[in-house]
Amino acid sequence: MRTVLLALASTAAAALGQTVSVYDYVVVGGGTGGLTVASRLTENPNITVAVLEAGFNAEGLQEVFIPGLIASGQAFKSLDWSYMTVPQTNLNGRTVKMNAGKALGGSTVINSMIFPRAAAQQYDAWGQLNNDSTWTWSALLPFFKRSELFTPPNAFQTSNGVRYLPDVHGDAGRVKVGFPNYFFEQSELWMRAAEGLGFASSPDLANGDPNAIGIPPNSIDSANNTRCSAACAYYTPFAGRTNLVVITNATVSRILWTNSTAGDGQLVANGVEFILTGSNQTQTVSVSKEVIVSAGAVGSPKVLELSGVGNSTILQAAGVTPVLDLPSVGENFVDHVHSWANSFTNISGTKDILGANPAFAAQQLAQWYANRTGMYAAAPRSLGIAAPSNVFTSDQMQTLASQAEANLTLFATEFSNGNPALAQGIAAQHTIALSLFKQNKQLPLELNAEPGYSGPTSASARPQRNYTAINSVLYSPLSRGRTHIISANPLTPPALDPAYWSHPLDVASQVAGIQLARRILAAPPLDSIYTGEFEPGPDRVSDADVEAWLRGVVGSDNHQSSSLAMMPRELGGVVDTKLVVYGTRNVRVVDASIIPFPVSSHLSSTVYMIGERAADIIQGGQA
Repeated sequence: MRTVLLALASTAAAALGQTVSVYDYVVVGGGTGGLTVASRLTENPNITVAVLEAGFNAEGLQEVFIPGLIASGQAFKSLDWSYMTVPQTNLNGRTVKMNAGKALGGSTVINSMIFPRAAAQQYDAWGQLNNDSTWTWSALLPFFKRSELFTPPNAFQTSNGVRYLPDVHGDAGRVKVGFPNYFFEQSELWMRAAEGLGFASSPDLANGDPNAIGIPPNSIDSANNTRCSAACAYYTPFAGRTNLVVITNATVSRILWTNSTAGDGQLVANGVEFILTGSNQTQTVSVSKEVIVSAGAVGSPKVLELSGVGNSTILQAAGVTPVLDLPSVGENFVDHVHSWANSFTNISGTKDILGANPAFAAQQLAQWYANRTGMYAAAPRSLGIAAPSNVFTSDQMQTLASQAEANLTLFATEFSNGNPALAQGIAAQHTIALSLFKQNKQLPLELNAEPGYSGPTSASARPQRNYTAINSVLYSPLSRGRTHIISANPLTPPALDPAYWSHPLDVASQVAGIQLARRILAAPPLDSIYTGEFEPGPDRVSDADVEAWLRGVVGSDNHQSSSLAMMPRELGGVVDTKLVVYGTRNVRVVDASIIPFPVSSHLSSTVYMIGERAADIIQGGQA
């Protein structure tokens, strides 16, 4: 085994003053996918892996490990890339912030820990697009389970509505998955109200059939009610491995290539260049086997483009010399879109009191530290995943599908950014999506209840009252955008254009989701605590009124994907079904950017699965 540089996070800068060895694998990005694949590969003591992470190890921050402190402290400051989009034409020209974790563990350090899975048919679409049955629900389920160390619900959790199916969960994996020990009153009321409006009660929102309502699994350590991030799961227990080196505060500037290509004309990577925070100097790690790019749906295209891989015209305009013309890099970009409905409530047990009463908040925090109970013991969410029939009549479904099918080629061409192959790929995606829509399987929306205000209005600009919120998230957008570098400087953010609301079906779905959310807020038994609507507001009644309001307020749900899609090259794909970048011999991508068909779910469980699947591929199916 090669001599390994022990460059742990606290000593990275000092260690890098030494001569750096050659690693078997260099992983770009210590987030969800990157730590998963790095940890699994280094189970073999003869394999050496270096992980380069732009952020720091934040596991010791209370806003990371205490569930109820989500979005406080540094969570959306120093632990967040805080990407900003270009002005969005369909959202009144607004720029929109996209959150993405900038820390060891990636977005699992700052997310809401919600851990369900999407519909089986959506994962099957991955296999259909690639003519590969190994990328389908039944083939991927073992890798979902392999990531989990699942704790079944106890009697208290079951009495509060938690349900689960043992056969879809894993009990020997890494990510601690379970359920909270605190439930707000609104949770049960809203679930009963949604059931009254046609939602089924879910036996388990991770079972591949999530068109239902229920309490999802969380990435939480049920033994002590703390978050379990990718760092908690795949790094901290194994930090002592001498063959696993994690270098934090390291921003990758480019992949380095050998002077000659492989015998088949493919590029061969032999190292990765990076810059330590606070330094102007580049450092290099060398690689003998593979570079694994796991920097996320924004960061991974950026790394490839900085390395000369992408659309040559875009690269040259940014000052980068092209080495491989691969025009779909950064294209096909997708993000879920977030919106809200809020009502006033006459109960006092909401999250609002934590902000309004600092003394009470301090008491609740002390209670968590004392016995892991109270309001801060949970990130309160219960989910309803809506099918088209939950928000549209059958006639509306037929009309919307027919209109989308009639304009399928038009939109596929528009979204492809002048890339004929990608136009075919997007057309193939839309064909599957519309087929599933007509079968009532596409699941366009998530509705989730929040016991307190959640929305676009600042605390100073809204009445200081208690609220019930229903978040409505557009889950299966047909819109496709792009993310591209604008400079050869690796510290310059890329230009992000998710092209929100560029497809009429996206607009109709999101408006319908808000209309359903406000009906649920006023439906029995939730109406027993309802004292009027705050947002969208009683003056906004019609779909047109709601649409106009939403164009001014909707935002990112921070589920970016699909910018390096796993599809055949003739369909505008960037990676093959082994996750290898076309035109390269030894560069693989392992993160949400490879998702070829957007899924109706929070993404962390899916990205862990991708990491587990990637490790299995690299190890030749011997994992």
